[in-house]
Amino acid sequence: MAWISFPDLKPTYFVKEALFSLAAAVGKPLHLDMATINKTRPSCARVKVQVNLLFDFPKYVEMEIINEMTMETRMERVKIQYDMLPKYCKQCKVQGHEEETCRSLHPELRQIEINKDKDIIQEQKGSNNEEQGNEFATTGRRVIKRH
Repeated sequence: MAWISFPDLKPTYFVKEALFSLAAAVGKPLHLDMATINKTRPSCARVKVQVNLLFDFPKYVEMEIINEMTMETRMERVKIQYDMLPKYCKQCKVQGHEEETCRSLHPELRQIEINKDKDIIQEQKGSNNEEQGNEFATTGRRVIKRH
């Protein structure tokens, strides 16, 4: 689930049906936030949407506006902003990281993590061999002052 925003949307479209129709381009609309319902934030409308993390997210949605008097149509592009999308790796299908930081796709990242762990273990071994009267001791990467 994610919150999406429609910045600079005209107040005419701050109606649940219109907003749900726009949000359906991203996923299943669930509900509006209170500022949108109460129309207290005219700068943008927000909708909570159930998203499929396997799909790409559109940056905008186009609306066809029909003038009922003249029957003329025009297209209007509405920008979509995503607020705090969960990270999801489409390669290994795990939530919490993206393809850029996937250790399955980039084995070199796994090696960097192993090296960091070795450095921490070395620091811990070094601190265990220090004399008890030493003023500072290291645990992991933190330095703790002894009293």
